[in-house]
Amino acid sequence: MHFYRRSASGPWWVKIGRKTRKSTGTTDRQAAEEFGRALEQRLWRRDKLGDRSAISWREAADRWLTDSTRERRRDREFLAWLDPKIGEEAVSDIADPDAIEELRKDGLAEGWSRATVDRMLRTVRAVLRACVRWRHLESVPHIPQYGEDDPEPRFLTKPQFARLCRELPPHLNIAARFAVATLLRSSAQAGLTWDRVDLKARRAWVPRGQMKGKRAAFGFVLSPEAVKLLRQARRLSPTGNHVFQYDGQPIGNFNRGAFQKAARRAGVPGLRWHDLRHTGASWAVQCGVTLPELMVLGGWKSYRMVLRYAHLAPQNAAAAAQVVGTNVAQALKRKTGS
Repeated sequence: MHFYRRSASGPWWVKIGRKTRKSTGTTDRQAAEEFGRALEQRLWRRDKLGDRSAISWREAADRWLTDSTRERRRDREFLAWLDPKIGEEAVSDIADPDAIEELRKDGLAEGWSRATVDRMLRTVRAVLRACVRWRHLESVPHIPQYGEDDPEPRFLTKPQFARLCRELPPHLNIAARFAVATLLRSSAQAGLTWDRVDLKARRAWVPRGQMKGKRAAFGFVLSPEAVKLLRQARRLSPTGNHVFQYDGQPIGNFNRGAFQKAARRAGVPGLRWHDLRHTGASWAVQCGVTLPELMVLGGWKSYRMVLRYAHLAPQNAAAAAQVVGTNVAQALKRKTGS
C-alpha cells in the first residue's frame, strides 16, 4: 500500500496492488492511512474470501445504472450526491438501519424537503435491492418513508436469544453473545483485531476507518462477560490477528447463510445481525441503563437515535412524574387555602 499526492495541497491518494488507485478525500495523513487500511481489508474480503457483500457502493450503483434501460436523470443526481459520502463503503455497511438514518439526516441538512429525502432513499433502496438479486446481500433493511410509521427496532426476548445461541455454530455463538454484550455494529465487530484489545485493562477500540461514516475512533469498556467471550474466541482460533474467525479466516459478514438458517430453526426468521445490537440496547434500558449512558455505550451519534428505546423503561420517568404530580397538588392546595 502506497500513499501519494497529486498536488502539494491536494488530498492523499492510496495505491493498492497494480489496479487500485483511490483518492482518500482527506489531506490528513493519519486519516488517509485509516482509509487505506479499511479499503485494503474490503478488497481482501472481496478477492480472497469471495465476500460478495464487500463490493463497494460505487461499483453497485454503477452497475445498477448500466443495467437500467431508463434515463434515470434524478437517480443519477442523487447518486452523484451520495458518492463522496459512501462511494467507498461496502454495500453491507450501507444496508444498515443506522447508516440509512445518517443519510436521511444528511439530506435534511442539505435543506431538502421530506419528499426529496424520501426520493433519495428510494434510490438507495433500489440499488440495495439489486444487490440482493446479484447475491451481494442477503436482504435489505426496511427504509421507512416520512409518510409511513417508523417501525420499532426489533429485539429478541431472552428465551428467543437462548434458542438462537443453541442453534448457532460455535464461532457464531461466541460472536452473537459478544454483539449483545458490547452493542458493536457488525462491521466494527468483523474488523476487530487483537492488537486493539486489552484484556487486562478490559478495554478495546475501533479505529476511525472502521466506524460508520469514518467518524472518530470508538473505545469501549469490556464487561467480564465480554472478556470471557474474547478468551473463548482466542481458544477457538488461536492464530490470526482478527478476533472473530472461521476456519482460520476472518468473518467478513456475520449475516450470511449459517446465521439465517440458525435463526429460522430458532423460530425467529428474518432476523438480522444488526438486531442483536438492538437486543443488547433494549435489555440494557429495561435493566435501568439511562438513555445518555446507552448513547455512550453503543456509540450512537445523536440522542435522537437512542430515544427509540425510551418506551422500554417507563419506570425511569416515575420520579419525574411524581414531581409533576406533586406540583399540581401543591398548586391546588395553595389556591384552596387562599
